[in-house]
Amino acid sequence: MKRILIALSFILSLTMVSAQPKSAADALKALTKAQTAAADAKKAAKPATWITLAKAYVDAYDQPTRNILIGTAQNEVKLFLKDQKVLSTTTKKGAETDYTVDVYADKELWYNPDGILELYRVTTPAAEGNLLGEAITALEKAREADPKGSKTKDLVEMMNNIHEKISNEALFEYYAGNFDKAADLFKQAAECSASPILGQTDSLNLYYTALVSNLAGNNAQAIEFYNKCIDLGYYQNGNAFSNLAEVYRKEGDTEACKATLEKGFVSFPESNGILIGLINLYMENNEDPAKLFELLHTAQSIDPQNASLYSAEGNVYKKLGDVENAANLYKKSAEINPDYVFAPLSLGALYYDRAIELQTLAGEELDDNKYFALVKEMDETLEKAIEPFEQSFAKTDDMELKTAIAEYLKNIYFRLREKNPDYEALSKKYEAFLKGE
Repeated sequence: MKRILIALSFILSLTMVSAQPKSAADALKALTKAQTAAADAKKAAKPATWITLAKAYVDAYDQPTRNILIGTAQNEVKLFLKDQKVLSTTTKKGAETDYTVDVYADKELWYNPDGILELYRVTTPAAEGNLLGEAITALEKAREADPKGSKTKDLVEMMNNIHEKISNEALFEYYAGNFDKAADLFKQAAECSASPILGQTDSLNLYYTALVSNLAGNNAQAIEFYNKCIDLGYYQNGNAFSNLAEVYRKEGDTEACKATLEKGFVSFPESNGILIGLINLYMENNEDPAKLFELLHTAQSIDPQNASLYSAEGNVYKKLGDVENAANLYKKSAEINPDYVFAPLSLGALYYDRAIELQTLAGEELDDNKYFALVKEMDETLEKAIEPFEQSFAKTDDMELKTAIAEYLKNIYFRLREKNPDYEALSKKYEAFLKGE
């Protein structure tokens, strides 16, 4: 989740807005004045009146954190806020890490373990109420008062700004572990995009609504929004299907769970979440996992040169514990497309994982002869992993993959260093790579 959401933490504008009210009293005064103008029938007929009111609501919302930038170091923020007293400093546990929280009279500033401002919460806004919601209503009134669309550009800009603020607030509530509130805010952000002013489908926030609703235990809303994402074709590499199926499973709806996984499997046969979900479901219900092979063979007959389909079939055999058939399919995948990096990578991981299993069995074996036989088989299996890992390391430019493969190779060469005089040097080579040397 964090990798998906982290980009949102930098949504806030980096531009200093000098026109903002300097104090809560100024912001409230400006808002009261704009509300009075909007209550006047003659002035209410002008879109500018409602735009001014919307801006006043946003300024009142922003005032406690005006010009405070996400991504700033704690000492810099304190210097900027030197005239404001930190009432207390506490540690709070978020959804993914612990935060140092500086509490002020009107806000909380949340710093990550590196001392960087990542989140903030306004505790005492310049005015009461749902300020961003009121700003949206004001913009909608401006649109109604502007049939010729002369203010469309301004309305779009302001609505996008509000959308970003709601998204940031949702992000804060997620990181703070307030999943119910976060889900509601992600939903509001999606609704903001769908407003007549923007008229856009916010697939990302629809997906986050589903994801966080699930975390909050709101299964009905999670199901609703995952289905919306699937209907829109927003699959998140198959995760929409596997996540939705898991919610159905928690609800006890086995048929819907199965149908969702099988539908997702057709489009995303390599999705580990879908694959594991199907295998577990078939086994829990004593169904023949041959259904998976039927689905894959149908896909292979339609697209026989799709190497990923054979690799996916190898994954099924691996999950079922059939190393030989899995290895053959990974090799076939590599033959079909020599540039498909995941074929040799999967083959190397297959042998490596099998070696770990053998190591566990050896550790539990009391008979010396059987123990040494298992250790010998483990080393032989590890050695089989070298060539496919070396191939995949050479094929990919993805540094994340290269790092993972280098870790495998470093460990294998170190383990087998007494078998081959070159292996120790190769282990050091990959250790140096991992250190960036």
